[in-house]
Amino acid sequence: MRIGIIGTGAMGSLFAAHLAPLTNVTVLGTWREAVQVMNARGIHLERDAEHLYIPVHATTNPRAVSDIDIALIAVKGHQTERAARWANQILNAHGVALTLQNGLGNYEILAQHVGEARAAMGVTMQGATLLGAAHVFHAGRGITTLASTPKTHAALNTLAALFQHAGIETHVETDIKSLMWGKLVINSAINALSAIYRVPNGWLVENPETRALMSAAAQETASVAQALGIQLPYDDPAARAIQVATATARNHSSTLQDILRGAPTELDRINGEVVREGKRLGVPTPVNEQLLRVMSNPRMLQHNLAQLAA
Repeated sequence: MRIGIIGTGAMGSLFAAHLAPLTNVTVLGTWREAVQVMNARGIHLERDAEHLYIPVHATTNPRAVSDIDIALIAVKGHQTERAARWANQILNAHGVALTLQNGLGNYEILAQHVGEARAAMGVTMQGATLLGAAHVFHAGRGITTLASTPKTHAALNTLAALFQHAGIETHVETDIKSLMWGKLVINSAINALSAIYRVPNGWLVENPETRALMSAAAQETASVAQALGIQLPYDDPAARAIQVATATARNHSSTLQDILRGAPTELDRINGEVVREGKRLGVPTPVNEQLLRVMSNPRMLQHNLAQLAA
């Protein structure tokens, strides 16, 4: 199986490092330093007490990549449009493009470019922190779930078996909306809070105040999903958010990593989507609204950090 991973960040590097020893993997991205380091020494993967260097081919040129069976999209939401165009360019006639991104709206953009028959989405609870160019820390293991359709079923089952062989526990389901909103509940509870307090996920669970806010945000998002008629893939949203944060206790959420390097965040596709849908449906989302307000106002952010330090 020929896999093209679009994205050189934490998750793209993590999946490339796991898959490259088993199959033909090419990493495609715009971060030239990361691409150069990957080609020179491979991906530096830290996990437990191990420091591994995994050889992998990488490029910034989509025209140098072709005949790909699976294009795995691992970029930020604001980069999805370009990644989807690249996926359409590098896939073979029977190839499938799979997004493992956070937030809503990415799958729809992908389907517009590659066609619904070749678009797929999944969610992963793996924790990955980017420590530098082509240097990733595997901060927590979790289940990866792929949502298949009749057209993508064969390809995703083959990919799931490969993931399993690579040590990535993977399930295949059929309810796309359930998966999307199931992950949205988790992200809405963890990402903004971890960025506001600039702490790893586990700290949110240990602190009673943030643990309560996590639970409230998760419950709000679940209420919006319920109003949409979406059955979540678990019974207790707050408990699942706490479980994921505990399993990835040492991880810095993708939003915190964005803040620390001055990059745009994906919160508009996470908490922002919850707030918009909540308003449309008449479902109150005060905690999600407050998280967005704090994140959009640097002075409020500093105030929260000052309170924490005190």
